[in-house]
Amino acid sequence: MPPLEGPERALDWGERSRHQLMTAAHTALVVEGTWDEADWAELEEKARAITRAGWWLDQRDTEGSDLLELLDAATEHDVGNENPFR
Repeated sequence: MPPLEGPERALDWGERSRHQLMTAAHTALVVEGTWDEADWAELEEKARAITRAGWWLDQRDTEGSDLLELLDAATEHDVGNENPFR
């Protein structure tokens, strides 16, 4: 996963929240659900685009099975951008 962006104090917490949500999603959708690894790879690619630590913090209490819906609803403010002047 790419590094997160945001205030220094939120980065570790954001990474921990992202890890926990991704693990919960994998368990719910692949291990216990009907998804295969191709489905998971697609979700993982969407998750990599969300680089704002605050977004992951906001989702920390979310059920893993809801992650795809949340990723689809993420705004351009949440998605990383290579432009340093945004």
